[in-house]
Parts: sequence; structure tokens; C-alpha cells
Amino acid sequence: MSESVQEPKTNLIVRFDRIVVNSIQTNAGVFVGTNLQYGWSSHSKSNASISDIYGDGNEFRQNVNVLCDNDVIDTPIDDRDLFVGAKQT
Repeated sequence: MSESVQEPKTNLIVRFDRIVVNSIQTNAGVFVGTNLQYGWSSHSKSNASISDIYGDGNEFRQNVNVLCDNDVIDTPIDDRDLFVGAKQT
């Protein structure tokens, strides 16, 4: 005689009182409800000779900042959901 184990049925419900977004980047999203997202792409490049400066009373005097960005292709992209010249349906 074999015994079968049955998993209990579970309905997962997640509830939020509120969603707070302090900052959102170009590769992010906030979706609520029944929805579908597909074909997302996020491509970016940034250069900074001096990055962010934090704190109080900072002094930067007589600075020389040099940024050399001599690459031919900054961000090579293989974006397979993009069809150049094709009709989108």
C-alpha cells in the first residue's frame, strides 16, 4: 500500500499599505495590478572626472579635471528585441 502525500493548497496574497519610491533609475519600474512588461532595454554611459561630493564645508580649489574618452564605441549593444527596418505588429 503506497501513501500519497498531498500538498496543501495555498493562495498567496501580498498586500502593501503604500509603496514609497525615493528615486528610480532608467532601468527600473514600479508596477501595480495586473500588467505585463516585455522588451525592456536600458543602455547608458556616464563619465565623471570628479564624482559626487558629499559632506559639509568641502572646498575644491584650483582643480584641473581631465577626462579622456577616446573609445570608438562607448556601449556596444546587442539588443535582440529591436528590429531595424521591420514592421512592428
